[in-house]
Amino acid sequence: MSDFIKYPKVHRLGKEETDGILEGSCVIQEKIDGANVSLWWSINDDMLHMGSRNREVLEGFNGFVEYVKGHVGIERFFKHYPLHRLYGEWLVKHTVAYDSDSYKHLYIYDVVDEEGKLFHQDEVGQLCDSYGLLHAQVFGEFSSLTLPDIKVFVGSTNLGPTGEGVVIKNLEHRDKWGRHCHAKVVTEKFHEESKLAFGGNDKSADCYWEMYVVNKYINIARVQKIMGTLQDQIEERLDLKHTPRIANTVYHDVITEEAWDIAKKVVFIDYKKLKSLSLRKAITIYKSLILDDVGVGLK
Repeated sequence: MSDFIKYPKVHRLGKEETDGILEGSCVIQEKIDGANVSLWWSINDDMLHMGSRNREVLEGFNGFVEYVKGHVGIERFFKHYPLHRLYGEWLVKHTVAYDSDSYKHLYIYDVVDEEGKLFHQDEVGQLCDSYGLLHAQVFGEFSSLTLPDIKVFVGSTNLGPTGEGVVIKNLEHRDKWGRHCHAKVVTEKFHEESKLAFGGNDKSADCYWEMYVVNKYINIARVQKIMGTLQDQIEERLDLKHTPRIANTVYHDVITEEAWDIAKKVVFIDYKKLKSLSLRKAITIYKSLILDDVGVGLK
């Protein structure tokens, strides 16, 4: 029996769930662009378990399972605190480019007790230091924050040239439905990459028609279709090394399957631009599916 508990969604600052979150004391922590993971000890089988964003994982997950099994500090932590739960980021290549030696490490950002209570980041840092765990960078704790105050830290990181953004944590905050949540602010570059992957177009842009095709025909469903087809052809589980093959196959699928429909609707198209944008979007979606573990139906 699994005791998997999904980490609550971190909402963009400005959404109604975050109304009032800046009132009182807030911790600003780096938001790392990797794969959301969790660790817990199950009393059902007296064993350590691991999860992705959406479910328990038993093997692989781009080296995460092997890393955890070989980490003495994690084993010691759960011997001392078997009812606690760790949440963190398993850093593998996604959208943001970090230094090469920052990858394939686990960065803890929250510890939760048996009643679901979040620890203060000072306590999280102390526990991480005691057990040899890496801790997502904390920029400080502040009162009466404003957006300009927060933007000072957005993009700062000690893991590479530029980071993804920040998470704002107010342990006293509850939205109007009585639920606790964190807020986030990301860099413009990360926001643009997300917009490319999941929609948005500017009619005045010189690549309007290329973006029209990309947004209309390259979506999660199409990438999952290609993933399923490739998975049936290979023995190993899909991972990041298959990214180029997936992206190029998605582009080929659009051109061959949708050519007639595109010709009826599109006024002008630059195929060099179209391929570049198509590959970027397919890569971003594929990495999200792999790292966030929503590629349902895959082996």
